[in-house]
Amino acid sequence: MTDSAFTGPTLLVVCDFDDTAAECNAAQRLLAEFAGPEAHAVRKAYREGHLPFRDYQEAMFDTVSAPVDQLMRYARDNVNLRVGFAEAVSATRERGGEFMIASAGIDFYIEPVMAANGLSDITILSVTGAPASPDGATMTFRYDYPSDRAFCRDWAVCKCEPIEKAQASGVKVIFIGDGLRSDSCAAEKADTVFARSRLLKHCNDNGIQAIEFEDFQSIADYITNLELDPHAPPENGGRVTNSAPMKAAE
Repeated sequence: MTDSAFTGPTLLVVCDFDDTAAECNAAQRLLAEFAGPEAHAVRKAYREGHLPFRDYQEAMFDTVSAPVDQLMRYARDNVNLRVGFAEAVSATRERGGEFMIASAGIDFYIEPVMAANGLSDITILSVTGAPASPDGATMTFRYDYPSDRAFCRDWAVCKCEPIEKAQASGVKVIFIGDGLRSDSCAAEKADTVFARSRLLKHCNDNGIQAIEFEDFQSIADYITNLELDPHAPPENGGRVTNSAPMKAAE
C-alpha cells in the first residue's frame, strides 16, 4: 500500500475499564453489594489458584440473585469515570480515530456507566451477559465471549486482537490499562502505553516503555498533539527496551 492509498483511520485507543476508565473496580463494587454467601468459597478457590479468572467471574456473579436491572442502575449511580475520560474520547474522535473499551468484565455494568456519561455510542469489547430466564427478572445468565483464541480463554477477552488488526492496517495504537493478564500482553504490542498500578510495575520490570497516568486529561492532551503519520515508526511497537516509565504531566 502506498502513502496515497492509505485513507482509513490512523489511530485506535484501546482502554481497559475496571480501575482504568473507571475510578474503581466496578465488578468488585457490585459483588460487594450483591454477591451471595457462596461467594466466599468461590473467592477462596480463585485465590488458591483452583479457578481461572473467566470461571471465577462467572461463578461470582452466579451467586447474585438481584435482577439485572438493579445491577445496571447500581453501576450507573455508583461507578464514576476518571477525570478527563470524555475529553480523551473526544480528542481521539477529533483526530479521526476510534476509542474503544476492551474489558474482561461484563457489558451489563459497563454500558450503563458509559451511557450515564453521554458515551453510549462507544465501542465496547467485553463479555456479554445475556439473561437466561425469559423475562430477565433474576440474575440467571449465560456468558458469551467475543474471542475464540484458545490461549486467551482464561482471560475472558483478548485485548490483543483489535490491536493486531489495527496495526496490520497501518493504524497507530494506544493502550491504556492497569492490570496483568490481558493488559500486560496488550502493552507489549501497542505503539504507546499509558499504565498505572500493576501494569506500570510490569512495564517497568520488563523494560516496556510506558507513561504513568492517574487521570485522562494528560492522555487527552497527548492524543491532541500526537503525530499520526501511519508510516512513522512506532514508539513502542511491542519492543522491550531498557527505558524507565515516563510520567505524564499532571
